[in-house]
Amino acid sequence: MAKRSKLVDYGHKEGEAVEKGTLFVLDSFEGFEEADLAKIVELAETRRFTKIVLFPHNEKTLRTMGEEGVSAFHARVKNLAYLADDSPSTLPIVVDKWEEKRKKYTPMELIVRYFEESYRAPYFLYLTDRYANIFSTFASFEEVIKKVRLVIDRKNGLLPTSRLDEYQNRWDYV
Repeated sequence: MAKRSKLVDYGHKEGEAVEKGTLFVLDSFEGFEEADLAKIVELAETRRFTKIVLFPHNEKTLRTMGEEGVSAFHARVKNLAYLADDSPSTLPIVVDKWEEKRKKYTPMELIVRYFEESYRAPYFLYLTDRYANIFSTFASFEEVIKKVRLVIDRKNGLLPTSRLDEYQNRWDYV
């Protein structure tokens, strides 16, 4: 049997805990507070992610998803930047403003493609249960779920949709 060679970084030691990829938090961030960010930071530190990316959606995307009455994008981003700066996290927290440039509905597969171009893999999406259920109804769900893992927050106490249940090995609850 032939030996298999593998590439490792300089200074790598076998059995050393390796940091995972990037944790993306997709939400409206309406009413997002310090306690919410602390919960996300704790999760990211225990699971050894390399970075936390807060990704707020613009108003058009949120309206398409059925969320009405959200404050302006720039106000939510300003609040997130303030919270991220004040966080005692050891991980870098980035507020991604990519959707600000689009000013229109952004499909999920385009968002994931942007993540692939801009951030380090593997990709973990932190979603509320409501958001995860909406995401599972999109036509692109089957394409996207193969590229990411979901971390679902049981914020609203909702049960997963049948389509989300089909891919139970690709997500877990916080």
